[in-house]
Amino acid sequence: MKDRQFEVIWSSHAQVSLARMKKWKVKSIEVFKRAKYILADKPLERSDGMAEYVGFEFNGYNWMLLNNVIIVYSISLEDQKVYIDACYYANTGLSHLFFWGIEPDDD
Repeated sequence: MKDRQFEVIWSSHAQVSLARMKKWKVKSIEVFKRAKYILADKPLERSDGMAEYVGFEFNGYNWMLLNNVIIVYSISLEDQKVYIDACYYANTGLSHLFFWGIEPDDD
């Protein structure tokens, strides 16, 4: 039996954030397409974690790391949809703090 397929929907905010990562040489079209492909099948299993930083807008959302981009998403099992609501460049102090709990260096 074939696994259920989820529809993956990028918010306009997440798309704009991804496009702005060009300055870090992120291939935004590749990340966009791969995220849709990967999250269409078993999105909960693809999660690298759940955002749990105090005061963070996307607490409780799943996230995954893809090509130095952190994709933040929620899953609707009822509707069979994955909503990508935000994305962040992975190699920043804030990303390290929000997603891995690593305090940025003061150096």
